Amino acid sequence: MRIAIIDPDARHADLIGAALSAGGHFCHFFATPQSFLIRLKRETFDVLLSSAGPRNMSDAEVIAGVRAIVPHMPVILMAAQDGEADIVRCLRAGADDCVTKPVRCAELTARIDALTRRSAVRPSLPERFGEYLFKTCELTVNFADEHVTLTPKEFRFAHLLFSNLSRPVSRGHILEVVWTRGSDIQSRTLDTHASRLRTKLRLRPEFGYRLTPLYAYGYRLDRLDSAQVPEWPARGASGAGSALMTPINEQFRETL
Repeated sequence: MRIAIIDPDARHADLIGAALSAGGHFCHFFATPQSFLIRLKRETFDVLLSSAGPRNMSDAEVIAGVRAIVPHMPVILMAAQDGEADIVRCLRAGADDCVTKPVRCAELTARIDALTRRSAVRPSLPERFGEYLFKTCELTVNFADEHVTLTPKEFRFAHLLFSNLSRPVSRGHILEVVWTRGSDIQSRTLDTHASRLRTKLRLRPEFGYRLTPLYAYGYRLDRLDSAQVPEWPARGASGAGSALMTPINEQFRETL
């Protein structure tokens, strides 16, 4: 997962980051809540892990700022003291969970895993998104009359898009999850994989979905209003999608 960490204590942040990275997570560090909130407007993250306590923004203000941008983003606060009052204060501020500093890394990893399980099925089990059934063990996706086998990168890319349906997913997030590396992947490589998914999974307006490239940002997958879309036309049908296209937000418009 892609985890944002707000902690002014660089040594403590490095300790957490090393433990979470060893568990397969990708960590991004921020010294202040303001710097994170600015980045959150143009990047996507799965979880926020934030140091609690005195600063120029209260814990409640930080959480409110996060939820104003990403309503359902899980937030874990790190309390400065191991006392009931501090933990209660963090939870009442709106945090989904709370740990105390210095953080016990094994416990933190377990809490992050537990937090994500509350809103998602275990990755090893089949997951359904509308008509689409993802089978991780087989790297297959079933939908309508189709049974499609994907490459590992295609499967991770498709799963990330469906997990964030109607939510913009940043290029950096895609690269870390799909390619497990930074921004050294060329744009056309990412675009080629997106094009393959459009074809293999029929992510087009005439089939009820639209995969949109967001200029200088990433991609967004939307499900269209079922009342406007015919039911699963046979493969090879043409011309149905143009009348169903709706204007794309000018902020993300890109010529295809």
